[in-house]
Amino acid sequence: MTPVYRGLMDPLLESLTRLKQTWPGSHWDWDGRFAAIASSFTIELEPKVRESARFAFPRGWTVKSIETAPEEFRALAETTGLRPNQRLLAGDPVSAPTLFGLWWPWGGGDKITLRIGLIGVGAAVVPVPAIRELFGVVL
Repeated sequence: MTPVYRGLMDPLLESLTRLKQTWPGSHWDWDGRFAAIASSFTIELEPKVRESARFAFPRGWTVKSIETAPEEFRALAETTGLRPNQRLLAGDPVSAPTLFGLWWPWGGGDKITLRIGLIGVGAAVVPVPAIRELFGVVL
């Protein structure tokens, strides 16, 4: 990553670093379906995970509130098939305008997966490699 671009991504990577440092869930993997990193955790960890996720995701919507989201997030909700028990999270509109989180409880209700990615950005596009490196995710 060039120094200029790195400077523009610093707030994004800083928020994700704080999330990772406080993350109580399992290791992170790559989810190619959404070009996102993903980690699952048990329902008992949900309060701690929510605290950790707030470092990177100050905004969020459910099926009931998605109409109030910016267009790119409404489109992502439609593409991913957002369901009533799921949440679409978003980064700060200034420092991380397209950072998304998919908060998806499992069918059995005992686990949740959080996926983190950038809208419209593939696995090799900057800054995704830096995010993967930060979370120890190898393709």
